[in-house]
Amino acid sequence: MPVIGDNINFFGIEWENHFHRALRGSNILVSIDGVDFRIMEPSPFNPKWYSHKFHGPGLRYELAICIRTGDIVWAYGGLPCGEWSDLRLARDVFIFGLREGEKAIADRGYNDPNFFDFPNGNNDGKKKQVLARHETLNRQLKQFDCLQQRFRHDLYLHPLYFHSVVNLTQMMIDHGETLNSVDF
Repeated sequence: MPVIGDNINFFGIEWENHFHRALRGSNILVSIDGVDFRIMEPSPFNPKWYSHKFHGPGLRYELAICIRTGDIVWAYGGLPCGEWSDLRLARDVFIFGLREGEKAIADRGYNDPNFFDFPNGNNDGKKKQVLARHETLNRQLKQFDCLQQRFRHDLYLHPLYFHSVVNLTQMMIDHGETLNSVDF
């Protein structure tokens, strides 16, 4: 099983970057969110591929963003949407990279208060800003046609396309096309 820090994200996505410019004493350094991508229906039919996000077959990935810098620090997945909820995907590897007491900001799909903190009502405007920035990243990834359109190639290729796009997006962030900043 891969562990955070293993070189599975190739190129510029570095888990250790989530410590950059971290506030002393802060235990929430990243936001995490799952994103689904459409694929052709594998044959024979199997409900394990079903994504509730677009009511069809798909692959699920998770991304983590450093709250302070906006850098992408974690990308993992490429697993069947129906079998792998956001929480199950995070429990597979992500939570093992968190330090004791550290949490990530997430939406309600990550319903485990031991590792995730989520907005609770109107008083959590900053957390909502962090999650909104994450949705912006998800949308940016889907501007690349290879992730926007239904993937029509062998499924083993999809993670290569996904990680290539994630790394290109991080390179764009590094060169000035930053995500909106948040004051957290």
